[in-house]
Amino acid sequence: MPIDREILAYIAAHPGAGRSAIGAEAAPDVSATTVWRALKRLVGQGKLAKSGNARATVYFPAGAEAVRAHLRTPWNRRPPVAHNPEFLDRYLPNKTFYLGENERCLLHEAGRIASRMPAEIYARRILEKLLLDMSWASSRLEGNTYDLLDTEQLIRFGKEAKGKERREAVMILNHKEAIQYVVDHLDSISVRRSDLFNLHALLSGGLLFDPAMAGSLRRMPAGISDSSYSPPDNRFAIGEEFDILIHKAAAIADPFEQSFFLLVHIPYLQAFVDVNKRTSRVASNIPLLQSNLAPMSFLTIERRDYIDGLFGVYELNDVSLLRDAYTEAYRASARNYRLAQADADPAKAALAYRDFVREAVRHCVLEWRAFAPEQVAAMAAGADIPPSDRDGVVEYVGREFAALHEGNAIRYRLSPADLASLPKTEPDRKAAGGASGE
Repeated sequence: MPIDREILAYIAAHPGAGRSAIGAEAAPDVSATTVWRALKRLVGQGKLAKSGNARATVYFPAGAEAVRAHLRTPWNRRPPVAHNPEFLDRYLPNKTFYLGENERCLLHEAGRIASRMPAEIYARRILEKLLLDMSWASSRLEGNTYDLLDTEQLIRFGKEAKGKERREAVMILNHKEAIQYVVDHLDSISVRRSDLFNLHALLSGGLLFDPAMAGSLRRMPAGISDSSYSPPDNRFAIGEEFDILIHKAAAIADPFEQSFFLLVHIPYLQAFVDVNKRTSRVASNIPLLQSNLAPMSFLTIERRDYIDGLFGVYELNDVSLLRDAYTEAYRASARNYRLAQADADPAKAALAYRDFVREAVRHCVLEWRAFAPEQVAAMAAGADIPPSDRDGVVEYVGREFAALHEGNAIRYRLSPADLASLPKTEPDRKAAGGASGE
C-alpha cells in the first residue's frame, strides 16, 4: 500500500520516530487513525519494531527493512564485522527455522509438481530447461554479461558470443556440468563433503588461479567486495565450521529449509577460495529435486535483492531480506517449471512405442494397481527399447496412468470398472496428471 511504503521509507531514514512525527512527515494527508492502523499492520508483518508505550511508542525498521536501512550506509563507513561462529552454532535443525511455517507451506504448494512420476524422471524431463535457465541466471548474478540467447547458443552448440570474455563462457559451461551432475546422481547425491567438493570443482574449473583449489577448502584469507564482513581466515576453523555446516544441513527435514540453509551458510563461511555463491545455488536444488519439487532456477530473482540479502547475512546475521528474495523468486520459478511439465513433447513415446505404452498402462492398472516405474522399466528392457529411450518411455507411461479417468480409459482398452479399485480416486488421478489446464 502507498502509505506503507511512505512510512517504511521515513522510518528507515528516521529510526526511533514517534507516531506524530511519522504522521506529519510521511503521511500528512491521511488521518491519525489510518497512520496508527498502518503502523500496527507493519509491526504485525515484521517490517517494523516498536519500543515504549502509548504516546511514548517509537518505531524502528525490522526484518528486511532493517537490512535495507543498514545497507544505506556506504560499505566503507559501516563498522567492520568478523565471522560469528555462534550464527551457525545456535541453529538447531528442525527446531530453528529461517523459513516460517506459513512460508514453507506456500513454497510446498507452489513447488509440488502435478505428477506422481519419480524424482529422477521429473528431473530429467525438465533438465534441458533447467540447464539453460540456471546456467544463465546464476552466472548473471556473478556479473556475467551473456544474454539468454547467447547462453542457449553456447550450451546447445558450443558457440561463444562475440565480444565476450572467454571466462564468461567457461562460467556458463561449468554451471551446465554441475547441474547435469546433480541430475545424473540424484538417487545418491546428498549434502556431504564429497558432493559439495564435486560441485565446487565443476563450477570452478578453469576459473581459479590455482587449479588445486577446485574442490578443496580455503586455506588463505578472503575478502568480500563492497561489504564490511571478514570471513574466517584460519584453515582449521574453516574445516571445523564446514563439517558442522554439512552435518546440520543434512539433518534438516524440510527440503525448502535445507535449500535456504545452504544458500545462507556456504557463502557466509566462504568455505572455498571463490565460487561459494554458485556452489550454494546449485547445491540448494538438491533437496528440492530429490523431494520431487520444482527447482529454483534463480531466473526471476533480483540481483540487487540477492546481493543485499547476503550482505544482511554477512554483516547482521539477518536472513530476512535474502528470505524474502528467495521465497518470491521460487514461486515464480516453480510456476515456470509446472508449465514446462505440461508443455513437454511426448511425441517419441506416443508414436514410436505406442503399443508398448498401451500394454504398460494396462499392466499398471490391472496387475500392479499403481504406476510401478521399476516394473515398467523392466518391461521396456524386455521389449528391447533402447536404453537411451527408456527413461522417457517410463515417464510417459507414468503420465498416462496418472491422467486416466473413465472418459479416456477406452484408449487403453480399459473400462471404468477397471479403474474403480485403484488406490486413488479418479479426481485425484486427474489432478496428479498435471495436464493441460495449468
